[in-house]
Amino acid sequence: MALLEQLQRRMVEMGLVPKIVALLPVISLLCALVSTVWLAILPVEGQYRRTYISENALMPSQAYSYFRETEWNILRGYRSQIESFGDLTTAQRNRQMSQWLQEFGTKTSLYQSEEYGDSLYGILHSQRGDGTEAILLAIPWLNSENELNIGGASLGISLARYFSRWPVWSKNIIVVFSENPNAALRSWVQAYHTSLDLTGGSIEAAIVLDYPGANDYFEYVEISYDGLNGELPNLDLVNIAVSITEHEGMDVSLHGIIPDDIDDDSYWSRLRILARGVYRGAFSGLEQVSGNEAFSGWRIQSVTLKAHGSSGSNDITTFGRIPEAMFRSINNLLEKFHQSFFFYILVAPRYFVSISSYLPAAIVLSVGFAVASLNSLINNQYQNLSFFSPCSLIAVLIWLSSMLASFIVSQFFFYVPSTSFFVLLTLMMCLIPLGGGRLWTIAEPLSHRLQCYAFLYMSLVTTSLMMVNFSLAFVVGLLAFPLTSVKSYKSFSLKSYVLLVLSHPFISIYLFGPRHELLRKLLDAWEELGCWTWFVLCLAWLPSWTLVALSANTSTKLDLAVTHKKNQ
Repeated sequence: MALLEQLQRRMVEMGLVPKIVALLPVISLLCALVSTVWLAILPVEGQYRRTYISENALMPSQAYSYFRETEWNILRGYRSQIESFGDLTTAQRNRQMSQWLQEFGTKTSLYQSEEYGDSLYGILHSQRGDGTEAILLAIPWLNSENELNIGGASLGISLARYFSRWPVWSKNIIVVFSENPNAALRSWVQAYHTSLDLTGGSIEAAIVLDYPGANDYFEYVEISYDGLNGELPNLDLVNIAVSITEHEGMDVSLHGIIPDDIDDDSYWSRLRILARGVYRGAFSGLEQVSGNEAFSGWRIQSVTLKAHGSSGSNDITTFGRIPEAMFRSINNLLEKFHQSFFFYILVAPRYFVSISSYLPAAIVLSVGFAVASLNSLINNQYQNLSFFSPCSLIAVLIWLSSMLASFIVSQFFFYVPSTSFFVLLTLMMCLIPLGGGRLWTIAEPLSHRLQCYAFLYMSLVTTSLMMVNFSLAFVVGLLAFPLTSVKSYKSFSLKSYVLLVLSHPFISIYLFGPRHELLRKLLDAWEELGCWTWFVLCLAWLPSWTLVALSANTSTKLDLAVTHKKNQ
Protein backbone atom coordinates (compact mmCIF):
# COMPACT_ATOMS: atom_id res chain seq x y z
CA MET A 1 0.00 0.00 0.00
CA ALA A 2 2.83 2.38 0.84
CA LEU A 3 4.31 1.79 -2.61
CA LEU A 4 0.98 2.55 -4.29
CA GLU A 5 0.53 5.72 -2.25
CA GLN A 6 4.03 6.82 -3.19
CA LEU A 7 3.34 6.09 -6.84
CA GLN A 8 0.07 8.04 -6.74
CA ARG A 9 1.77 11.00 -5.06
CA ARG A 10 4.51 10.93 -7.69
CA MET A 11 1.97 10.90 -10.53
CA VAL A 12 0.16 13.90 -9.02
CA GLU A 13 3.40 15.83 -8.63
CA MET A 14 4.35 15.19 -12.25
CA GLY A 15 0.88 16.16 -13.48
CA LEU A 16 0.36 12.83 -15.26
CA VAL A 17 -3.32 12.42 -14.40
CA PRO A 18 -4.57 15.30 -16.60
CA LYS A 19 -2.31 14.12 -19.41
CA ILE A 20 -3.62 10.55 -19.18
CA VAL A 21 -7.22 11.82 -19.12
CA ALA A 22 -6.57 13.88 -22.24
CA LEU A 23 -5.06 10.85 -23.98
CA LEU A 24 -7.96 8.49 -23.21
CA PRO A 25 -9.26 8.54 -26.82
CA VAL A 26 -5.78 7.67 -28.08
CA ILE A 27 -5.41 4.91 -25.49
CA SER A 28 -8.75 3.44 -26.54
CA LEU A 29 -7.70 3.43 -30.19
CA LEU A 30 -4.35 1.87 -29.26
CA CYS A 31 -6.20 -0.96 -27.48
CA ALA A 32 -7.98 -1.87 -30.72
CA LEU A 33 -4.69 -1.71 -32.61
CA VAL A 34 -2.87 -3.84 -30.02
CA SER A 35 -5.73 -6.35 -30.10
CA THR A 36 -5.43 -6.76 -33.86
CA VAL A 37 -1.63 -6.94 -33.77
CA TRP A 38 -1.79 -9.50 -30.95
CA LEU A 39 -3.83 -11.82 -33.13
CA ALA A 40 -1.56 -11.18 -36.11
CA ILE A 41 1.61 -12.24 -34.26
CA LEU A 42 0.17 -15.60 -33.17
CA PRO A 43 1.30 -17.33 -36.41
CA VAL A 44 4.88 -16.16 -35.75
CA GLU A 45 7.20 -19.05 -34.91
CA GLY A 46 7.37 -19.53 -31.16
CA GLN A 47 3.82 -18.31 -30.52
CA TYR A 48 2.08 -21.52 -31.57
CA ARG A 49 2.52 -25.15 -30.55
CA ARG A 50 2.67 -28.44 -32.38
CA THR A 51 -0.38 -30.66 -31.95
CA TYR A 52 -0.09 -33.92 -30.06
CA ILE A 53 -2.32 -36.74 -28.85
CA SER A 54 -3.09 -36.19 -25.15
CA GLU A 55 -5.02 -39.43 -24.66
CA ASN A 56 -2.57 -42.28 -25.28
CA ALA A 57 -5.38 -44.82 -25.59
CA LEU A 58 -6.42 -43.34 -28.96
CA MET A 59 -3.30 -44.64 -30.74
CA PRO A 60 -4.26 -43.44 -34.26
CA SER A 61 -2.91 -45.48 -37.21
CA GLN A 62 -1.34 -48.04 -34.88
CA ALA A 63 -3.47 -50.88 -36.29
CA TYR A 64 -3.67 -52.06 -39.88
CA SER A 65 -6.70 -50.75 -41.82
CA TYR A 66 -8.63 -53.50 -43.55
CA PHE A 67 -11.15 -51.41 -45.51
CA ARG A 68 -9.34 -51.87 -48.79
CA GLU A 69 -9.79 -53.36 -52.25
CA THR A 70 -11.71 -56.32 -50.81
CA GLU A 71 -14.59 -53.89 -50.14
CA TRP A 72 -14.30 -52.17 -53.51
CA ASN A 73 -16.88 -54.26 -55.38
CA ILE A 74 -19.32 -54.20 -52.47
CA LEU A 75 -19.07 -50.41 -52.28
CA ARG A 76 -19.48 -50.02 -56.04
CA GLY A 77 -22.51 -52.31 -55.96
CA TYR A 78 -24.23 -50.14 -53.36
CA ARG A 79 -23.19 -46.99 -55.23
CA SER A 80 -24.64 -48.16 -58.56
CA GLN A 81 -28.05 -48.49 -56.91
CA ILE A 82 -27.77 -45.30 -54.85
CA GLU A 83 -27.05 -43.31 -58.01
CA SER A 84 -30.71 -43.81 -58.99
CA PHE A 85 -31.92 -42.52 -55.62
CA GLY A 86 -32.08 -38.96 -56.93
CA ASP A 87 -35.39 -39.80 -58.61
CA LEU A 88 -36.86 -41.42 -55.48
CA THR A 89 -38.71 -39.82 -52.61
CA THR A 90 -37.18 -39.65 -49.16
CA ALA A 91 -39.49 -42.41 -47.94
CA GLN A 92 -38.43 -44.72 -50.80
CA ARG A 93 -34.74 -44.05 -50.16
CA ASN A 94 -35.09 -44.71 -46.46
CA ARG A 95 -37.04 -47.92 -47.08
CA GLN A 96 -34.27 -49.32 -49.28
CA MET A 97 -31.47 -48.25 -46.91
CA SER A 98 -33.35 -49.75 -43.97
CA GLN A 99 -33.65 -53.06 -45.79
CA TRP A 100 -29.91 -53.14 -46.46
CA LEU A 101 -29.05 -52.26 -42.86
CA GLN A 102 -31.30 -54.97 -41.49
CA GLU A 103 -29.63 -57.60 -43.69
CA PHE A 104 -26.54 -57.56 -41.48
CA GLY A 105 -28.25 -57.29 -38.09
CA THR A 106 -28.74 -53.55 -37.66
CA LYS A 107 -31.75 -52.36 -35.70
CA THR A 108 -33.32 -49.52 -37.66
CA SER A 109 -35.88 -46.85 -36.90
CA LEU A 110 -37.28 -43.79 -38.64
CA TYR A 111 -37.43 -40.36 -37.06
CA GLN A 112 -40.19 -38.37 -38.74
CA SER A 113 -40.21 -34.59 -38.66
CA GLU A 114 -42.90 -32.65 -40.50
CA GLU A 115 -40.69 -29.57 -40.62
CA TYR A 116 -37.26 -30.98 -41.47
CA GLY A 117 -37.98 -34.32 -43.15
CA ASP A 118 -37.42 -37.93 -42.13
CA SER A 119 -34.14 -39.34 -40.86
CA LEU A 120 -33.29 -43.05 -40.91
CA TYR A 121 -30.93 -44.42 -38.30
CA GLY A 122 -29.65 -47.83 -37.36
CA ILE A 123 -27.81 -49.20 -34.33
CA LEU A 124 -25.19 -51.94 -34.31
CA HIS A 125 -25.00 -53.19 -30.72
CA SER A 126 -21.50 -53.97 -29.52
CA GLN A 127 -20.67 -57.51 -28.43
CA ARG A 128 -18.19 -56.44 -25.76
CA GLY A 129 -19.86 -53.31 -24.43
CA ASP A 130 -22.62 -52.62 -21.95
CA GLY A 131 -24.64 -50.54 -24.43
CA THR A 132 -24.15 -47.23 -22.63
CA GLU A 133 -21.77 -45.60 -25.14
CA ALA A 134 -21.87 -45.15 -28.89
CA ILE A 135 -19.96 -43.78 -31.87
CA LEU A 136 -21.98 -42.16 -34.64
CA LEU A 137 -21.53 -42.10 -38.41
CA ALA A 138 -23.70 -39.43 -40.07
CA ILE A 139 -24.42 -39.30 -43.80
CA PRO A 140 -26.61 -36.43 -45.05
CA TRP A 141 -28.32 -37.15 -48.37
CA LEU A 142 -27.58 -33.60 -49.49
CA ASN A 143 -24.33 -31.94 -48.45
CA SER A 144 -23.69 -28.29 -47.59
CA GLU A 145 -23.55 -27.38 -51.29
CA ASN A 146 -26.86 -29.15 -51.96
CA GLU A 147 -25.17 -31.96 -53.91
CA LEU A 148 -26.38 -35.55 -53.65
CA ASN A 149 -24.00 -37.33 -51.30
CA ILE A 150 -23.76 -40.51 -53.39
CA GLY A 151 -20.24 -41.48 -52.36
CA GLY A 152 -20.94 -40.70 -48.70
CA ALA A 153 -24.10 -42.83 -48.66
CA SER A 154 -22.28 -45.69 -50.40
CA LEU A 155 -19.46 -45.50 -47.87
CA GLY A 156 -21.92 -45.28 -44.99
CA ILE A 157 -23.76 -48.47 -45.86
CA SER A 158 -20.50 -50.26 -46.79
CA LEU A 159 -18.83 -49.28 -43.52
CA ALA A 160 -21.89 -50.35 -41.54
CA ARG A 161 -21.73 -53.78 -43.22
CA TYR A 162 -17.97 -53.92 -42.66
CA PHE A 163 -18.28 -52.95 -38.96
CA SER A 164 -20.98 -55.56 -38.37
CA ARG A 165 -18.45 -58.35 -39.06
CA TRP A 166 -15.98 -57.14 -36.41
CA PRO A 167 -16.34 -58.43 -32.82
CA VAL A 168 -13.93 -55.85 -31.34
CA TRP A 169 -16.38 -53.04 -30.66
CA SER A 170 -16.86 -51.94 -27.07
CA LYS A 171 -19.24 -49.14 -28.06
CA ASN A 172 -22.43 -49.25 -30.09
CA ILE A 173 -22.26 -47.90 -33.64
CA ILE A 174 -25.04 -45.62 -34.88
CA VAL A 175 -25.50 -44.83 -38.58
CA VAL A 176 -27.75 -41.88 -39.48
CA PHE A 177 -29.06 -40.88 -42.91
CA SER A 178 -30.55 -37.38 -42.66
CA GLU A 179 -32.06 -35.19 -45.34
CA ASN A 180 -29.43 -32.44 -44.93
CA PRO A 181 -26.44 -31.69 -42.68
CA ASN A 182 -28.02 -28.77 -40.80
CA ALA A 183 -31.65 -28.59 -39.66
CA ALA A 184 -32.57 -32.23 -40.34
CA LEU A 185 -29.49 -33.67 -38.62
CA ARG A 186 -29.76 -31.20 -35.74
CA SER A 187 -33.41 -32.15 -35.28
CA TRP A 188 -32.50 -35.84 -35.11
CA VAL A 189 -29.76 -35.19 -32.53
CA GLN A 190 -32.20 -33.29 -30.36
CA ALA A 191 -34.83 -36.01 -30.71
CA TYR A 192 -32.23 -38.68 -29.85
CA HIS A 193 -31.65 -37.02 -26.49
CA THR A 194 -35.31 -36.30 -25.77
CA SER A 195 -37.92 -38.49 -27.43
CA LEU A 196 -36.58 -41.43 -29.50
CA ASP A 197 -37.34 -44.93 -28.26
CA LEU A 198 -34.47 -46.72 -30.00
CA THR A 199 -31.17 -45.38 -28.66
CA GLY A 200 -27.66 -46.73 -28.33
CA GLY A 201 -26.37 -44.90 -25.28
CA SER A 202 -24.35 -41.73 -24.85
CA ILE A 203 -22.76 -40.63 -28.13
CA GLU A 204 -19.03 -40.08 -27.52
CA ALA A 205 -18.08 -38.85 -30.99
CA ALA A 206 -19.60 -38.32 -34.41
CA ILE A 207 -18.06 -38.39 -37.89
CA VAL A 208 -19.92 -36.86 -40.82
CA LEU A 209 -19.11 -38.20 -44.31
CA ASP A 210 -19.34 -35.88 -47.32
CA TYR A 211 -18.37 -37.51 -50.61
CA PRO A 212 -20.53 -35.93 -53.36
CA GLY A 213 -20.80 -37.56 -56.77
CA ALA A 214 -20.17 -41.10 -57.99
CA ASN A 215 -16.50 -40.74 -58.89
CA ASP A 216 -13.94 -43.32 -57.76
CA TYR A 217 -11.08 -40.90 -57.12
CA PHE A 218 -10.63 -37.60 -55.30
CA GLU A 219 -7.81 -35.12 -54.66
CA TYR A 220 -7.76 -34.21 -50.97
CA VAL A 221 -9.76 -34.26 -47.72
CA GLU A 222 -11.17 -31.21 -45.96
CA ILE A 223 -11.62 -31.55 -42.20
CA SER A 224 -14.31 -29.28 -40.73
CA TYR A 225 -14.44 -28.90 -36.97
CA ASP A 226 -16.12 -25.56 -36.17
CA GLY A 227 -19.12 -25.85 -33.90
CA LEU A 228 -21.97 -23.53 -32.97
CA ASN A 229 -21.60 -20.70 -30.46
CA GLY A 230 -17.85 -21.16 -30.19
CA GLU A 231 -18.04 -24.84 -29.25
CA LEU A 232 -15.19 -26.91 -30.69
CA PRO A 233 -14.55 -30.66 -30.55
CA ASN A 234 -11.79 -31.92 -28.33
CA LEU A 235 -8.50 -31.27 -30.08
CA ASP A 236 -7.59 -34.96 -29.80
CA LEU A 237 -10.39 -35.84 -32.24
CA VAL A 238 -9.14 -33.30 -34.78
CA ASN A 239 -5.58 -34.52 -34.27
CA ILE A 240 -6.43 -38.16 -34.97
CA ALA A 241 -8.40 -37.11 -38.07
CA VAL A 242 -5.38 -35.20 -39.40
CA SER A 243 -2.92 -37.92 -38.37
CA ILE A 244 -4.88 -40.74 -39.99
CA THR A 245 -5.54 -38.76 -43.17
CA GLU A 246 -1.86 -37.94 -43.63
CA HIS A 247 -0.84 -41.48 -42.64
CA GLU A 248 -3.01 -42.84 -45.48
CA GLY A 249 -1.19 -40.52 -47.91
CA MET A 250 -3.92 -37.89 -48.39
CA ASP A 251 -3.54 -34.12 -48.22
CA VAL A 252 -5.48 -32.17 -45.57
CA SER A 253 -7.45 -28.98 -46.15
CA LEU A 254 -8.76 -26.59 -43.48
CA HIS A 255 -11.45 -23.91 -43.77
CA GLY A 256 -11.75 -24.33 -47.53
CA ILE A 257 -8.05 -23.56 -48.16
CA ILE A 258 -6.62 -26.05 -50.65
CA PRO A 259 -3.56 -28.07 -49.56
CA ASP A 260 -1.36 -26.35 -52.16
CA ASP A 261 -1.90 -23.07 -50.27
CA ILE A 262 -1.14 -24.59 -46.87
CA ASP A 263 2.52 -24.29 -45.97
CA ASP A 264 3.41 -25.08 -42.36
CA ASP A 265 6.64 -23.08 -42.67
CA SER A 266 5.00 -19.93 -44.07
CA TYR A 267 3.80 -17.14 -41.77
CA TRP A 268 1.25 -15.93 -44.34
CA SER A 269 -0.19 -19.40 -44.74
CA ARG A 270 -0.60 -19.76 -40.98
CA LEU A 271 -2.08 -16.25 -40.72
CA ARG A 272 -4.58 -17.03 -43.46
CA ILE A 273 -5.70 -20.23 -41.74
CA LEU A 274 -6.01 -18.40 -38.41
CA ALA A 275 -8.01 -15.52 -39.94
CA ARG A 276 -10.27 -17.92 -41.82
CA GLY A 277 -10.77 -19.93 -38.63
CA VAL A 278 -11.78 -16.85 -36.64
CA TYR A 279 -14.13 -15.76 -39.44
CA ARG A 280 -15.78 -19.16 -39.72
CA GLY A 281 -16.05 -19.44 -35.96
CA ALA A 282 -17.77 -16.06 -35.75
CA PHE A 283 -20.25 -16.83 -38.53
CA SER A 284 -20.72 -20.53 -37.83
CA GLY A 285 -24.30 -21.47 -38.61
CA LEU A 286 -24.61 -18.65 -41.15
CA GLU A 287 -22.10 -19.95 -43.65
CA GLN A 288 -22.37 -23.39 -45.24
CA VAL A 289 -23.07 -25.94 -42.51
CA SER A 290 -20.93 -29.06 -42.92
CA GLY A 291 -22.79 -31.28 -40.46
CA ASN A 292 -20.53 -31.41 -37.41
CA GLU A 293 -22.26 -28.24 -36.13
CA ALA A 294 -25.44 -30.27 -35.53
CA PHE A 295 -23.84 -31.96 -32.51
CA SER A 296 -22.89 -28.77 -30.65
CA GLY A 297 -24.38 -28.42 -27.19
CA TRP A 298 -24.60 -32.14 -26.45
CA ARG A 299 -20.97 -32.84 -25.44
CA ILE A 300 -20.51 -34.84 -28.64
CA GLN A 301 -17.10 -34.42 -30.28
CA SER A 302 -17.62 -34.25 -34.03
CA VAL A 303 -15.80 -33.55 -37.30
CA THR A 304 -16.79 -33.63 -40.97
CA LEU A 305 -14.67 -35.39 -43.59
CA LYS A 306 -15.22 -34.07 -47.10
CA ALA A 307 -13.63 -35.40 -50.30
CA HIS A 308 -12.76 -32.75 -52.89
CA GLY A 309 -12.19 -33.19 -56.59
CA SER A 310 -13.03 -35.93 -59.07
CA SER A 311 -9.52 -37.02 -59.95
CA GLY A 312 -6.29 -37.79 -58.15
CA SER A 313 -4.35 -40.69 -56.71
CA ASN A 314 -6.74 -41.42 -53.81
CA ASP A 315 -9.69 -43.76 -54.28
CA ILE A 316 -12.94 -44.01 -52.36
CA THR A 317 -11.80 -46.98 -50.26
CA THR A 318 -8.80 -44.92 -49.12
CA PHE A 319 -11.28 -42.30 -47.93
CA GLY A 320 -13.20 -45.03 -46.09
CA ARG A 321 -10.11 -45.97 -44.11
CA ILE A 322 -10.22 -42.61 -42.34
CA PRO A 323 -13.53 -43.21 -40.50
CA GLU A 324 -12.55 -46.85 -39.98
CA ALA A 325 -9.31 -45.92 -38.20
CA MET A 326 -11.04 -43.11 -36.29
CA PHE A 327 -13.74 -45.49 -35.06
CA ARG A 328 -11.11 -47.95 -33.89
CA SER A 329 -9.22 -45.19 -32.06
CA ILE A 330 -12.36 -43.88 -30.34
CA ASN A 331 -13.35 -47.46 -29.47
CA ASN A 332 -10.21 -47.66 -27.30
CA LEU A 333 -11.38 -44.89 -24.96
CA LEU A 334 -12.56 -45.93 -21.50
CA GLU A 335 -14.03 -42.49 -20.76
CA LYS A 336 -15.13 -39.32 -22.54
CA PHE A 337 -12.71 -37.01 -24.33
CA HIS A 338 -11.34 -34.73 -21.65
CA GLN A 339 -7.55 -34.53 -21.65
CA SER A 340 -6.82 -32.26 -24.59
CA PHE A 341 -7.92 -28.70 -25.43
CA PHE A 342 -11.49 -27.58 -26.02
CA PHE A 343 -10.49 -23.96 -26.78
CA TYR A 344 -7.94 -23.52 -29.55
CA ILE A 345 -7.31 -22.07 -33.01
CA LEU A 346 -5.50 -24.08 -35.66
CA VAL A 347 -2.86 -22.23 -37.68
CA ALA A 348 -1.92 -25.36 -39.67
CA PRO A 349 -3.07 -28.98 -39.66
CA ARG A 350 -0.29 -29.77 -37.19
CA TYR A 351 -0.04 -26.46 -35.29
CA PHE A 352 -2.45 -24.75 -32.89
CA VAL A 353 -2.77 -21.77 -30.55
CA SER A 354 -4.25 -22.35 -27.10
CA ILE A 355 -6.73 -20.08 -25.35
CA SER A 356 -4.09 -18.58 -23.08
CA SER A 357 -2.34 -17.17 -26.16
CA TYR A 358 -5.26 -15.74 -28.12
CA LEU A 359 -7.70 -14.67 -25.38
CA PRO A 360 -5.74 -11.47 -24.47
CA ALA A 361 -6.62 -10.12 -27.93
CA ALA A 362 -10.31 -9.98 -26.94
CA ILE A 363 -9.46 -8.75 -23.43
CA VAL A 364 -7.52 -5.76 -24.77
CA LEU A 365 -10.38 -4.98 -27.16
CA SER A 366 -12.81 -5.04 -24.25
CA VAL A 367 -10.52 -2.72 -22.30
CA GLY A 368 -10.62 -0.34 -25.28
CA PHE A 369 -14.41 -0.03 -24.92
CA ALA A 370 -14.03 0.50 -21.16
CA VAL A 371 -11.48 3.28 -21.74
CA ALA A 372 -13.82 4.90 -24.29
CA SER A 373 -16.60 4.76 -21.69
CA LEU A 374 -14.32 6.39 -19.13
CA ASN A 375 -13.42 9.08 -21.66
CA SER A 376 -17.10 9.92 -22.19
CA LEU A 377 -17.57 10.06 -18.44
CA ILE A 378 -14.71 12.29 -17.27
CA ASN A 379 -13.18 13.99 -20.29
CA ASN A 380 -15.68 16.85 -20.32
CA GLN A 381 -16.98 19.59 -18.03
CA TYR A 382 -19.62 17.29 -16.56
CA GLN A 383 -17.29 14.81 -14.83
CA ASN A 384 -18.60 15.78 -11.39
CA LEU A 385 -22.18 14.96 -12.34
CA SER A 386 -23.64 12.40 -9.92
CA PHE A 387 -24.80 9.00 -11.12
CA PHE A 388 -28.08 9.69 -9.31
CA SER A 389 -28.69 12.99 -11.08
CA PRO A 390 -31.78 13.34 -13.30
CA CYS A 391 -29.54 13.29 -16.37
CA SER A 392 -27.97 9.95 -15.44
CA LEU A 393 -31.32 8.43 -14.56
CA ILE A 394 -32.74 9.53 -17.92
CA ALA A 395 -29.72 7.96 -19.67
CA VAL A 396 -30.39 4.66 -17.86
CA LEU A 397 -34.05 4.87 -18.86
CA ILE A 398 -33.11 5.45 -22.50
CA TRP A 399 -30.69 2.50 -22.36
CA LEU A 400 -33.39 0.21 -20.96
CA SER A 401 -35.81 1.47 -23.62
CA SER A 402 -33.28 0.72 -26.37
CA MET A 403 -32.86 -2.79 -24.97
CA LEU A 404 -36.62 -3.33 -25.00
CA ALA A 405 -36.93 -1.92 -28.53
CA SER A 406 -34.09 -4.14 -29.75
CA PHE A 407 -35.73 -7.20 -28.20
CA ILE A 408 -39.03 -6.35 -29.90
CA VAL A 409 -37.20 -5.98 -33.23
CA SER A 410 -35.45 -9.33 -32.77
CA GLN A 411 -38.79 -11.07 -32.14
CA PHE A 412 -40.72 -9.18 -34.80
CA PHE A 413 -38.68 -10.55 -37.69
CA PHE A 414 -39.42 -14.13 -36.65
CA TYR A 415 -43.08 -13.41 -37.40
CA VAL A 416 -42.50 -11.05 -40.35
CA PRO A 417 -39.21 -12.17 -42.01
CA SER A 418 -39.37 -9.47 -44.65
CA THR A 419 -36.01 -8.55 -46.18
CA SER A 420 -37.48 -5.33 -47.61
CA PHE A 421 -38.66 -4.19 -44.18
CA PHE A 422 -35.31 -5.27 -42.70
CA VAL A 423 -33.46 -3.00 -45.14
CA LEU A 424 -35.97 -0.15 -44.62
CA LEU A 425 -35.62 -0.34 -40.84
CA THR A 426 -31.82 -0.26 -41.12
CA LEU A 427 -31.94 2.83 -43.35
CA MET A 428 -34.41 4.56 -41.03
CA MET A 429 -32.12 3.91 -38.05
CA CYS A 430 -29.23 5.47 -39.94
CA LEU A 431 -31.30 8.67 -40.19
CA ILE A 432 -31.53 9.04 -36.39
CA PRO A 433 -28.61 11.50 -36.12
CA LEU A 434 -30.14 13.66 -38.86
CA GLY A 435 -33.43 14.15 -36.97
CA GLY A 436 -32.01 16.62 -34.47
CA GLY A 437 -33.89 19.87 -34.13
CA ARG A 438 -36.88 18.46 -35.98
CA LEU A 439 -38.22 15.63 -33.80
CA TRP A 440 -36.09 15.80 -30.66
CA THR A 441 -32.82 17.17 -29.34
CA ILE A 442 -30.41 15.39 -27.00
CA ALA A 443 -27.92 17.87 -25.65
CA GLU A 444 -25.06 17.76 -23.18
CA PRO A 445 -24.52 16.27 -20.63
CA LEU A 446 -27.04 13.57 -21.61
CA SER A 447 -25.19 12.82 -24.84
CA HIS A 448 -21.99 12.07 -22.92
CA ARG A 449 -23.83 9.80 -20.51
CA LEU A 450 -25.43 7.86 -23.37
CA GLN A 451 -22.04 7.19 -24.95
CA CYS A 452 -20.61 6.23 -21.55
CA TYR A 453 -23.28 3.56 -21.03
CA ALA A 454 -23.08 2.37 -24.65
CA PHE A 455 -19.34 1.69 -24.53
CA LEU A 456 -19.50 0.22 -21.02
CA TYR A 457 -22.24 -2.17 -22.17
CA MET A 458 -20.17 -3.25 -25.20
CA SER A 459 -17.21 -3.86 -22.89
CA LEU A 460 -19.33 -6.07 -20.64
CA VAL A 461 -20.76 -7.96 -23.62
CA THR A 462 -17.37 -8.72 -25.19
CA THR A 463 -15.96 -9.70 -21.78
CA SER A 464 -18.84 -12.11 -21.13
CA LEU A 465 -18.82 -13.56 -24.63
CA MET A 466 -15.09 -14.05 -25.13
CA MET A 467 -14.82 -17.10 -22.89
CA VAL A 468 -17.52 -19.11 -24.69
CA ASN A 469 -17.20 -17.73 -28.21
CA PHE A 470 -13.94 -15.89 -28.73
CA SER A 471 -14.36 -15.55 -32.49
CA LEU A 472 -17.78 -13.88 -32.28
CA ALA A 473 -16.69 -11.61 -29.40
CA PHE A 474 -13.57 -10.50 -31.26
CA VAL A 475 -15.28 -9.93 -34.62
CA VAL A 476 -18.26 -8.08 -33.12
CA GLY A 477 -15.97 -5.98 -30.93
CA LEU A 478 -13.70 -5.09 -33.84
CA LEU A 479 -16.55 -4.20 -36.21
CA ALA A 480 -18.32 -2.14 -33.53
CA PHE A 481 -15.18 -0.31 -32.39
CA PRO A 482 -15.60 2.64 -34.84
CA LEU A 483 -18.45 3.71 -32.53
CA THR A 484 -15.83 4.94 -30.05
CA SER A 485 -14.70 7.55 -32.60
CA VAL A 486 -18.18 8.98 -33.13
CA LYS A 487 -18.39 12.47 -31.64
CA SER A 488 -21.40 13.57 -29.64
CA TYR A 489 -23.71 16.53 -29.99
CA LYS A 490 -22.04 19.70 -31.35
CA SER A 491 -18.85 17.95 -32.49
CA PHE A 492 -20.77 15.59 -34.77
CA SER A 493 -19.36 15.68 -38.32
CA LEU A 494 -19.57 13.90 -41.64
CA LYS A 495 -16.72 11.60 -40.56
CA SER A 496 -18.63 10.63 -37.42
CA TYR A 497 -21.74 9.94 -39.48
CA VAL A 498 -19.84 7.65 -41.87
CA LEU A 499 -18.33 5.74 -38.94
CA LEU A 500 -21.76 5.47 -37.34
CA VAL A 501 -23.32 4.03 -40.48
CA LEU A 502 -20.47 1.56 -41.09
CA SER A 503 -20.64 0.33 -37.50
CA HIS A 504 -24.37 -0.39 -37.64
CA PRO A 505 -24.66 -4.11 -36.77
CA PHE A 506 -26.72 -5.11 -39.80
CA ILE A 507 -24.71 -3.03 -42.28
CA SER A 508 -21.37 -4.14 -40.85
CA ILE A 509 -22.31 -7.84 -40.85
CA TYR A 510 -23.56 -7.47 -44.42
CA LEU A 511 -20.27 -5.89 -45.54
CA PHE A 512 -17.93 -8.30 -43.76
CA GLY A 513 -20.04 -11.44 -43.31
CA PRO A 514 -22.34 -13.59 -45.45
CA ARG A 515 -24.29 -11.25 -47.71
CA HIS A 516 -26.71 -13.49 -49.54
CA GLU A 517 -30.07 -13.71 -47.71
CA LEU A 518 -28.52 -12.32 -44.52
CA LEU A 519 -31.78 -11.95 -42.58
CA ARG A 520 -32.98 -15.44 -43.49
CA LYS A 521 -29.62 -16.95 -42.48
CA LEU A 522 -29.62 -15.15 -39.12
CA LEU A 523 -33.16 -16.26 -38.28
CA ASP A 524 -32.74 -19.84 -39.54
CA ALA A 525 -29.46 -20.19 -37.63
CA TRP A 526 -31.34 -19.53 -34.39
CA GLU A 527 -34.54 -21.45 -35.15
CA GLU A 528 -32.92 -24.53 -36.68
CA LEU A 529 -29.51 -24.70 -35.00
CA GLY A 530 -29.77 -22.57 -31.86
CA CYS A 531 -27.02 -20.17 -33.00
CA TRP A 532 -26.75 -17.02 -30.86
CA THR A 533 -25.55 -14.58 -33.54
CA TRP A 534 -28.92 -12.93 -34.19
CA PHE A 535 -29.48 -12.13 -30.51
CA VAL A 536 -25.91 -10.95 -29.99
CA LEU A 537 -26.47 -8.46 -32.80
CA CYS A 538 -29.89 -7.36 -31.55
CA LEU A 539 -29.47 -7.41 -27.77
CA ALA A 540 -25.81 -6.44 -27.45
CA TRP A 541 -24.58 -4.47 -30.44
CA LEU A 542 -27.81 -2.75 -31.57
CA PRO A 543 -28.68 -1.10 -28.20
CA SER A 544 -25.17 0.33 -27.93
CA TRP A 545 -25.33 1.60 -31.49
CA THR A 546 -28.71 3.21 -30.78
CA LEU A 547 -27.36 5.05 -27.72
CA VAL A 548 -24.41 6.42 -29.71
CA ALA A 549 -26.72 7.43 -32.57
CA LEU A 550 -28.98 9.30 -30.14
CA SER A 551 -26.00 10.99 -28.48
CA ALA A 552 -24.87 12.21 -31.89
CA ASN A 553 -28.31 13.67 -32.60
CA THR A 554 -27.63 17.39 -32.86
CA SER A 555 -29.86 20.41 -33.20
CA THR A 556 -27.65 21.61 -36.02
CA LYS A 557 -27.03 20.03 -39.43
CA LEU A 558 -24.00 17.76 -39.20
CA ASP A 559 -21.93 20.92 -38.71
CA LEU A 560 -21.30 20.91 -42.46
CA ALA A 561 -22.73 24.35 -42.99
CA VAL A 562 -20.93 25.72 -39.94
CA THR A 563 -17.63 24.25 -41.11
CA HIS A 564 -18.15 25.68 -44.57
CA LYS A 565 -18.74 29.18 -43.17
CA LYS A 566 -15.64 28.96 -40.99
CA ASN A 567 -13.54 27.99 -43.98
CA GLN A 568 -14.84 31.02 -45.85
